[in-house]
Amino acid sequence: MNEGMPRRQVLAATLAAPYFLTSGALGAEGKAPASDRIAVGHIGVGGRGGGLLGYIVNTPVATPVAVCDIDQARCDNAYSRTGGTAKKFHDFRDLLDQKDIDAVVIASPDHWHPLHTIHACRAGKDVYCEKPLSVTIREGQAVVAAARRYDRVVQLGTQWRSMAGRYVAQYIRNGYCGTVREVRCWHYPNPTHPPAPPPPVPKGLDYDAWLGPLPWMPYHPARTHGNFRWLMCSGGGNIRDRGAHIFGIVSWAMNVDHTGPVSIEATGDRPDGLFDNPVRMSVTYEFKNPDWTLHWDQPGEPKGGQYGAFYVGDKDTLSSWDNFDTEPKAKFEAKPGEIALYRSTDHMGNFLECVRTRRRPIMDVAIGHRATSLCNLGNVAYLLGRKLAWDPVKEEFVADDEANRMLHYPYREPWRLS
Repeated sequence: MNEGMPRRQVLAATLAAPYFLTSGALGAEGKAPASDRIAVGHIGVGGRGGGLLGYIVNTPVATPVAVCDIDQARCDNAYSRTGGTAKKFHDFRDLLDQKDIDAVVIASPDHWHPLHTIHACRAGKDVYCEKPLSVTIREGQAVVAAARRYDRVVQLGTQWRSMAGRYVAQYIRNGYCGTVREVRCWHYPNPTHPPAPPPPVPKGLDYDAWLGPLPWMPYHPARTHGNFRWLMCSGGGNIRDRGAHIFGIVSWAMNVDHTGPVSIEATGDRPDGLFDNPVRMSVTYEFKNPDWTLHWDQPGEPKGGQYGAFYVGDKDTLSSWDNFDTEPKAKFEAKPGEIALYRSTDHMGNFLECVRTRRRPIMDVAIGHRATSLCNLGNVAYLLGRKLAWDPVKEEFVADDEANRMLHYPYREPWRLS
């Protein structure tokens, strides 16, 4: 990268003011009085959910007051981690009925994210929802509509926006690479699993509740906890999992947070086993005004690390990998007169701050929807096996009934996307 390249002179973006607690406002144990702390409920307290619970347990500005999981062992463990002070729930709707909850943290399987978030907004709760926001385009639209209708703060858990991703986006937006016409993302392939007979459902797991809106399928541990990522219906593979992180930074850097491509084309193999996501996959997205191309390749040609994005400009190139934390941050910090993007160094902290201030968070639900849409559009193009024309304003495929039928799927009774 050429440090001597002239930078474009542009106006700095407005930044959200941070929320702080003074030392005098904290108690003897370094926590705010209970009446001042944000009361948080947790829906899904397994792997990632357990990590987010740990954050809330240890932050001075919030406290966990309720935990919910359809796996009894996971729920009991989360309850113990709160010191036995939180209420336990099996049905998320019972948790949302609690009037003393200000916000919820959602870390359920991906196919549950939209319904959990919509119901939480309707119940008057602010939401931190793990990525991806949805598994269909229509779900994402419905979540954005609910957040706006009920005036809720909704943060998508793509935490790279609160990490070094900001520096990458500023570097591109401030013209260090010149005009960028191509961005290439790479990621290691999806895993496979051979066909296997269904074992009994483990004691303590409500498998029907785990499925929720999904069509019924036989239980198998390779389809549930953690492994749901490798089914198209419940996870969508690496492109919908870590792709939500990567596309979130690419969209920021290329200034397309509120729009989308005009065409999508994808290729990939067709696995035969319990996992139905392609092992290897390539997707090409074309954008207009300005014109540029985004590529997603599994495995692609890594420029460093296991996954990342490579920005090709007419003056220079930038390669960022893993969590995009690859260079001294000071090198990418905006100078006076340049674009200075929304600054956050703590993703959950930014959410809690916005619960207090009522500002929109760094990965607001509408931005998260657009980034997740890239993941979902790539999977639709792969499933149909042909190039698709997309209207980023109407958010529908152009004159393509077959593709538009894949903007959503029929929910299993009694669930509705409304």
